Amino acid sequence: MDYKAIATWALGHSTGASATCIARHMMGLPVGGDFPHDSGDFGRCEALLDAVPELRARLPEMAAVSDMWAKLVENWDLIREADDQFMFIMNLRNEVRNERAAASPRV
Repeated sequence: MDYKAIATWALGHSTGASATCIARHMMGLPVGGDFPHDSGDFGRCEALLDAVPELRARLPEMAAVSDMWAKLVENWDLIREADDQFMFIMNLRNEVRNERAAASPRV
């Protein structure tokens, strides 16, 4: 793990909660599960992955953080290519919500 590259990124001006979640999880630290909600958040995650390339190869590990992270990881390249990243991520959030609702017992 390139801790120096992570530290250099962390001391920068554009980190963000979701990118910090990636860095913390990859270092084995506790995370709150923050995930990218829009193109700005996603861009900060991409900046981290560009700054520490070994983390991009390990991105599938983020699926263990939450069902939302699992959905994001599964669609990461499509999000990168999307013309409207915000709407793409919102659609994924809705899918996760629908999956949760379908899985919860009805009373």
